[in-house]
Amino acid sequence: MKLNKNGWGFLEFFFFLIVFVVCLIGAFQGLKKLGIMDDNYQFINDTNNTSTNKENKEEKPIISYPSLEEKLVKSAQKYIEEYYDNKLGLDTLNIRASQLKSSGHLEKLEDTKGRTCSGYVSVYVDVDGNNVYKPYLKCKEYTTSGYEERKDD
Repeated sequence: MKLNKNGWGFLEFFFFLIVFVVCLIGAFQGLKKLGIMDDNYQFINDTNNTSTNKENKEEKPIISYPSLEEKLVKSAQKYIEEYYDNKLGLDTLNIRASQLKSSGHLEKLEDTKGRTCSGYVSVYVDVDGNNVYKPYLKCKEYTTSGYEERKDD
């Protein structure tokens, strides 16, 4: 980038403009991933937006991903109590969300936008003899750290 008495040239300006647009797109994608913006690039907590949503639609309760994971754990606890009488072997047992649904221990697993999520719960016995439940959830915009697709549906 060579400056002369006339300032920046067209090539330098065009390069700067491309870098700026790429950074701007990256910032918007990051805000969407954090849940601050929706798919239409509008802020979720915008006061104008919430007033129109209240008038047009019924509001759904806000469901967080940790609460969905907790729902998976509670369903798995009931499942283990019913089918295994809380007595597990030494191996880790993976209970899929589809198993919990078909056995009647879990109704539905949906995020705030009504999209279906999948997942599983890994259950094992620790050194003290207690059952340990580790939930793994996969939704469109969220995946629990350590999730393995081969253990899911």
